[in-house]
Amino acid sequence: MEKLILQVIKDIHDAAERGSLSLDEQVRAYDLLDLLLSMEGQIPSSEAFAAAASEYCKAFSEVGAKLVFDEVTLKDQAKIILEPYEARLSDARFEAAAAAGLHEFAKEVFEIWQNSGIFARKRALRELRERAGFRLESHRIGNYVAKTFDLANEAQARFAKAQQACFSADQSYKISPGIHERINGILTDILFR
Repeated sequence: MEKLILQVIKDIHDAAERGSLSLDEQVRAYDLLDLLLSMEGQIPSSEAFAAAASEYCKAFSEVGAKLVFDEVTLKDQAKIILEPYEARLSDARFEAAAAAGLHEFAKEVFEIWQNSGIFARKRALRELRERAGFRLESHRIGNYVAKTFDLANEAQARFAKAQQACFSADQSYKISPGIHERINGILTDILFR
């Protein structure tokens, strides 16, 4: 925790020199606040922690007023970072939907194959072959229902993975004003108990 506090202190000085917080600095401050709030009375009593906390309070009192929180810029930075993840998510969603549609169609063709005449069977098999993009043998039509089911499951797994990556990359919820002030308040309370 001391390393994170020291990094946030460095971020405060860097942001004060630059005139505004960067997204990375904001995220680190949020993570520090979250860590402090999650400890609820179990704050370390080590000298290293006390020194880091004291240093943070000193840095905040010296340059905290110079910190500029530009929510629009920070949200724009977060959106730019998220764009490739959203593109991959969109592609994975499309692939999953297409694979699920192919599986449903394969089940319909199997029903046609079991219950219809030769012309309907050939027409349905031809359409399934076109949509599938791989060779289908007419005497093994049941296997393609299973194969398309596997393809649909794989596509759904890729979609879930892309969705999780997108959620993990989304830092926009960490963009909030007053985080440094709250950290200062918590650390001040700890130091002067």
